[in-house]
Amino acid sequence: MNDQQALQINQALFSLTHAYEVRMSAENPPEKTGMTLFDCAVLMVIGQHNPIRSADLAQRMEVRPSTISIYVKRLSQKSLIKMKRDETDRRSWWLELTAAGKVAYRMIIKGTVHYTRDFLSVLTEEESNTLHAILQKMTHALGYTWQ
Repeated sequence: MNDQQALQINQALFSLTHAYEVRMSAENPPEKTGMTLFDCAVLMVIGQHNPIRSADLAQRMEVRPSTISIYVKRLSQKSLIKMKRDETDRRSWWLELTAAGKVAYRMIIKGTVHYTRDFLSVLTEEESNTLHAILQKMTHALGYTWQ
C-alpha cells in the first residue's frame, strides 16, 4: 500500500466514524434520552457484562478510571446503574444495571441494531460478512479486543 492509499483509507475511516457518530446522536439525542453517546456506550458495556467491576469497565473501554467514574456517577444519579462495594476488595465497586437501566439498555441496543442495519443495507450479506471480518481483524491489530 502506498502513502496515498493509506491516506485515502484513513480519510474514509474518519468520515465513516464521524457519519456514524452523527447518526447515533440523531437517533439518540441527549435532549431526548438524557444521555450522551458515551453514557450510552458505558451503559452498553455494563449491560453486556452485568455486573462488572468499575476497574474492569475502564479497562474494557480503554479509558482512565477517573473518566469512567464521571459517567458511572451520572448513570447512578439517573438510577440506571447501582454501585455495590466489593466485599473482598473494599476499594473496588461492582456496577449493575437497575430495572430502569435494563430498559434503557434494551432501547439502546434496539436503536443501535436498527440504524446499523439501515446503513449496512447497501451491502450484500456476503459483503456484510466480509466487512465484519475485516473490522474485527483491524480492531485486533489495534489491540482493541473487548468484544
